[in-house]
Amino acid sequence: MQFKLIYISPNGTTEKTTQVLKNIIEKDGHAVEHINLGRGEYRQDFGPILETINAADIVGFGAPAYHMDMLESMKMFLQALQSAGRAYQFRAFLYLNYGGITSGKAFSNTAQVLEALNIPVIGAMKVTAPHFHHPDPFPTKTTEALIGDFYEAIKTKDFAPIATDRQQELFAVQKKRVDLLYPLVHIIGKKRELPITIKADRCKSCGKCVKECPVGAIRLDDVATIEGAKCIHCYHCSVACKLGAVAVPVEKLDTMIQLNKRIIGMESPLNAIYY
Repeated sequence: MQFKLIYISPNGTTEKTTQVLKNIIEKDGHAVEHINLGRGEYRQDFGPILETINAADIVGFGAPAYHMDMLESMKMFLQALQSAGRAYQFRAFLYLNYGGITSGKAFSNTAQVLEALNIPVIGAMKVTAPHFHHPDPFPTKTTEALIGDFYEAIKTKDFAPIATDRQQELFAVQKKRVDLLYPLVHIIGKKRELPITIKADRCKSCGKCVKECPVGAIRLDDVATIEGAKCIHCYHCSVACKLGAVAVPVEKLDTMIQLNKRIIGMESPLNAIYY
């Protein structure tokens, strides 16, 4: 079988999840292509993927959770799938990296888009991962075992689709407060975005931040500058720059995370597979 793993991974954890998945699927004798929406030509043009996606039997869609949903780049790609006006023949699965507070409506929203396109969903997986500013080891042995269990689960049922009513049950939000907060979360999230400052005296115009920005929001003149309208505040630029030229007050992020834990609470179980 032919697999495509289409993902977005500003800070690397979803990419590592994707690599573990790729290794497991290839070891089982299948061909796998993985495509990072935040690298190279794909940041500006989804056309090449749309031209070849039906060459796959199964497509995995992976992203971090952001504002209780898939990260913006993945949502843009799903919109491109809709706008292409094509009939798709592949089956799909979803995988999400998140901080443990809430996977939100990421699965249900994405499954609804795929259902509207007549793309069957065969399963999903949520995996806890460290935030970008925490150097915790990832993936752990527990994470790798979970990913292996997920693949075995969808393989054992011969990659069969999940019935729509079963999807609604599986992907229902864990906490009613998520439904209440979701309409406001993007507004609140915008107000809570941390400022990103380029320190001109430290910038050496190496272009690393330009290359690694998942949405192409950074350009290089004499020094790097950020286009606010494009920036999705993933803060990867602050990690990518090893010269300290990109400053983000990450200490405020930990305060916000603690507040989110008090307001919403942690999900249980933190890691889960759905099939």
